[in-house]
Amino acid sequence: MVPAASKAREAALNVLNEVRRGQFAEHALSRTLDVDALGREDRALTTEIVYGVLRWRSRLDSVINRRLDKPTKKLHLHVREVLRIALYQIIFLDRIPHRAVVDQAVTQIKSRFGLHTAAFVNGLLRSVLRVQEVVDPTPGRDPRSLAIYYSHPMWLVKRWLKDFGHDTAVKILMSNNSRSPLVLRVNRLKISPDKLYALLDDHGIPAGPAFPVPDAIKISHIGSRVSLIPGYVEGLFAVQEGASQMIAPLLASRHGERILDACAAPGGKTAHLAALARNDVEITATDIDAVRLEETKKNLHRLGVTCAQLRLGDVRNPKFVGSLGTFDKILLDAPCSNLGVLRHNPEVRYRIQETDLPEFARTQLKILKSVSGALRVGGKLIYSVCTTTAEETTGVLKLFLESSPEYSTDPIQAHEVLLSECVDHEGFLKTFPSPEENPLDGFFAARITRCCKMCE
Repeated sequence: MVPAASKAREAALNVLNEVRRGQFAEHALSRTLDVDALGREDRALTTEIVYGVLRWRSRLDSVINRRLDKPTKKLHLHVREVLRIALYQIIFLDRIPHRAVVDQAVTQIKSRFGLHTAAFVNGLLRSVLRVQEVVDPTPGRDPRSLAIYYSHPMWLVKRWLKDFGHDTAVKILMSNNSRSPLVLRVNRLKISPDKLYALLDDHGIPAGPAFPVPDAIKISHIGSRVSLIPGYVEGLFAVQEGASQMIAPLLASRHGERILDACAAPGGKTAHLAALARNDVEITATDIDAVRLEETKKNLHRLGVTCAQLRLGDVRNPKFVGSLGTFDKILLDAPCSNLGVLRHNPEVRYRIQETDLPEFARTQLKILKSVSGALRVGGKLIYSVCTTTAEETTGVLKLFLESSPEYSTDPIQAHEVLLSECVDHEGFLKTFPSPEENPLDGFFAARITRCCKMCE
């Protein structure tokens, strides 16, 4: 009887196979961890392997290819995934004995493909152990070797080398491949930061401030689901990265104002807007996806948001937007390539092509033109995206302003954010590349005002 592989490695393999078929890692991992009866250590190892393999996949494949007799040989995708899992542990995880890693990989293969393929996997992994420095060399300064070693698309590496130079580009690549801490936003509708810190400390959960946002709390490691953190069910906090928490305050909403949160799901920024105004605003939150809008409803209820109404619809359609009325403030966190959040969604780097960017930009411009029609004269609109490309940020804004003379930029001031270097000379919020001492996701935000009904 063939011995069973560890639950953690089998779970990781299942998740990676789902991601390869098009699922998002976060969702596939969450489903697997909910279904499989894994202990705390197995859950942690599964998560570590899944995100580690996705962050370093090209580098791991390069090591595999260097040990194949025929580098162009096509491996069964399942076999390659098992090899990636094993090599990630060998290269990056010191606490697991290499012999145990190899034995586990062989076991995973033997149960599905038999002795011949298991022997092949055993031989390849043991050969890597003998000549690891040869098969996993330090990269050069050229785009190709950097792209392979740091597992990013070469077109993106070339951009960063051109825009920022070698040293900064490498820092960006390393940051994207780092383990990001869990960042929470204190929900001031229900609790103060001091009281939430005390609650976490009482339960032995180490937490500290996540600069540059006053309500951001950083947790390095919890070893369990977020929903099991004390205070989650009660809505004392929301999971929201620091850069994302910098967006809602830029609207500077006042009590009693009407606010539109277009593309609102899953409701993180909607809840932040509500908390900033102590529920004394009227928020309309829209999304095109009914399932995600239902998720938004649950999140807002948990967080104690009572000032938001949800509307299902497509904000690309001006008729739908017109049916919502006019607003004092609009937040448009537009769908984008997500290239600013690669720490959290590493699989995106293998899916987005440079040729996809113009299509994202066209969609963003269409939405911006549509929702801006609902902004009252003198009102403010925040256009934000969690990406870093010129096409989706300043490019969209330029095209919008050229075709919409009744709108103009309202520059964001350095004093509005605690990290002044994140505001550029044009008054745009850019958290990319982030400072080494305060690593942030890559966000862009611009503030727009409607200055007249129609400029003749």
